[in-house]
Amino acid sequence: MIKYNELLSRHTSFRIGGPAYCWVEAESPEEILEAVSLALSKSKKILVAGGGTNLLAKDEGAREVIIHLAGSFERIEEESGEIIRLGAGGSLAKLVKYTSSKALGGCEFLAGIPGNVGGAIFMNAGVRSLENPDVFIEIKDIILDVEILDLKDKKIKVLRREDINFKYRASGLDEKIILGARLKLEKCEKGDVEDKIKAFNKKRDWLAKIGFPNAGSIFKNPGPDKSAGMLIESCGLKGKRIGDAEISKLHANIIVNLGKATAKDVLGLIDLARTSVKQKFGIDLELELKII
Repeated sequence: MIKYNELLSRHTSFRIGGPAYCWVEAESPEEILEAVSLALSKSKKILVAGGGTNLLAKDEGAREVIIHLAGSFERIEEESGEIIRLGAGGSLAKLVKYTSSKALGGCEFLAGIPGNVGGAIFMNAGVRSLENPDVFIEIKDIILDVEILDLKDKKIKVLRREDINFKYRASGLDEKIILGARLKLEKCEKGDVEDKIKAFNKKRDWLAKIGFPNAGSIFKNPGPDKSAGMLIESCGLKGKRIGDAEISKLHANIIVNLGKATAKDVLGLIDLARTSVKQKFGIDLELELKII
């Protein structure tokens, strides 16, 4: 399905964003290739949007062809034993629920993280271990391989985990559309899986208290012992507002939409936080948020 001038505010957790030149709901690889051909014929760039939970869309909208994966890309199926195959368009919540029902361990850390599988792979989603806060658990740790469409040669390929340049909050899969993946999990007692899911959900209880539309963490943490949120808070910016955008009073690395915030408002707070942290600590904050 193709929509022209579709408001991006309908597709982002920020509830911000102007019209997209073209929004494509692709349900098969063939439909993705049709969208790619359309973009080439109109000399437009291609963007892929998942759950819109890590995006800020500009007020003037986007001139690209934006592809959202649906239909067959939302599948999850057990391939054999401890290996599951899943599409990039499925939600992380659905993945956690599925693996819990099958008593498969390994995905529990994804509990409570918004967004889709494709975005989680692209950003190498992860959290600190419950047992050891110095250790990060990341989605790369459970990936066997990833199926992608290479935009350079328009061919579908399967990349092994070891051939993907996974880093903190990055995968190096630019110029590629993630179609799906296979995960290697482990058989566990169902009760143990459920207990871990509850523990990770409890760890994120505070997120529900934010109470306003947001896109999660704005900046990457500069280092294991340097939290972007703490650096911004140390600059006295908690609660700082520009228009209807506010640096959250609960967590300084989150910006919230109090009702009618614009992308310009949010970008103003991003610039303020970056400048303040640079001046006080000499640290350049790197965006985790994607701006389109």
